[in-house]
Parts: sequence; C-alpha cells; structure tokens
Amino acid sequence: KFKQILTYKCDWYGKDLILANKLYPSTQRCAACGNVKKGDDKITLYGNKKHGTKHNEYVCYNQKCPNYNKVVDRDKNAMLS
Repeated sequence: KFKQILTYKCDWYGKDLILANKLYPSTQRCAACGNVKKGDDKITLYGNKKHGTKHNEYVCYNQKCPNYNKVVDRDKNAMLS
C-alpha cells in the first residue's frame, strides 16, 4: 500500500520513484571506491567492534580510496553508493 501511495505522489509531482534492491549492500559499500565490507569489517546496528566505530559511521579501509580512514556518515555514504 505504501509503495502504491508513493508511486501516485511521484506521478502527481512529476518525480521518479527509485526502489532499491533490498539485498544491495548500500551501507557496506564505499561510495568513493566501491569496496564492500565483509566479515569482521562489516558495520552492524552496534557499530564495528574490531575498528571501534559507531553504527552510524562508515570508514573505508581500502588504502587506494580517497576516503581511506576518514569517518563518513553511514547514511550519506549509502545514499551516494
């Protein structure tokens, strides 16, 4: 029902509704280099214990990435990837 309402509203205002695949790892993928976190590097609802980051922080550990070791907001990163 919610998707139906969003589709209607987007049509009404001339906007495109973009639906993301629920299995796309947007919160685990770096928006700058595309590296996907795996294993102990993954971010959970409790953050990352191995690296000591919070649940809303994204840090890329790919040394070739322009965002290497920089703390980025996880939601903003996901939106850009």
